[in-house]
Amino acid sequence: MVQYALVVFLYWFLRSHFFLMFLAIMSIVPFLSILSVFILRRKLEVTLEAPEREQSREDLGFLRMVIKNPTWILSYDANIRLQTESCFYGDTGDVRISVPIRMHSTYEKMIPLRYSMNGMYRYRLDGINMRDFLGFFSLSKKVRSETEVVVLPPMEGQKVGDLSDMSRGMTESEETMKRGHDFSDVSDVREYIPGDKLMSIHWKLSAKRDILMVKDRVSMSDQQMVILTELSGEHAQVDEILTLTYGVCMSFVREQVYVRLLWWSEGRYSFEERQIINKESLKEAFSDLYYDRIYEDTEKTGELMRSIHPELKAYVHICIRNGEADAEVVEQD
Repeated sequence: MVQYALVVFLYWFLRSHFFLMFLAIMSIVPFLSILSVFILRRKLEVTLEAPEREQSREDLGFLRMVIKNPTWILSYDANIRLQTESCFYGDTGDVRISVPIRMHSTYEKMIPLRYSMNGMYRYRLDGINMRDFLGFFSLSKKVRSETEVVVLPPMEGQKVGDLSDMSRGMTESEETMKRGHDFSDVSDVREYIPGDKLMSIHWKLSAKRDILMVKDRVSMSDQQMVILTELSGEHAQVDEILTLTYGVCMSFVREQVYVRLLWWSEGRYSFEERQIINKESLKEAFSDLYYDRIYEDTEKTGELMRSIHPELKAYVHICIRNGEADAEVVEQD
């Protein structure tokens, strides 16, 4: 405003056409600058995605934010609101990211992430606030883009205890559980040999190679290990339980033992059950588990197991004992 008043005074005092032209430019350009941010708001697109939807807790992860500006309008000052939520633990957060909006370009920003706890994490772009290139005016735009990341316990370095002692909780697989399921693990893929089962054909790979390929499977044990994981306690304690559960399940899968993983769901008021026969099914089970919530009553699951699953003579119960996660074989009467 001081500069504008000075130019007006100089034009009035000197009656110069140069100052008249300069005064006209100073009057029009701010208007065009403010108008440009309205156009930019309409055309700008912002999206968020996770390059890796599954992430190990020990690894460094990233979010990719893409800003598409099809116009020749720029903004030096744009702030994007990124909301974060831990679905399992119920924690939320809000982050502001300042980025420039370049003319007629697609700008990608990689946001590094380091996870300290397991769980399902949801990231959502809530909106963007942009200022015109002269800094006179700012506008907000609602943005609806979100993504999720599943954070799994690390694969190595976990203390899982003595598996031979846990084997006391192993029972024979029920015939009704086997029916309709193939409890075997894929060990290799090879060319088709006459006599192989049609259900073993790897159709996608066969189409790529233009020759029939089959999955070579290793049969799992005819016994099952029932594992009940406790979802009650402090956040750090439940995180230790999840880490130990993952390690125990993975150890039994490597031993080719069929695992039934159970946990109590407060929302459904029932036990959720997943069949674990390989690494992929274990990841899927944990992805489903992360949509449940922590509950308070630590004695609930033991009592409900006796009433809802009286047929189980024994199972492995993973919970907090003496301040740390532990696995213990529970024998039911």
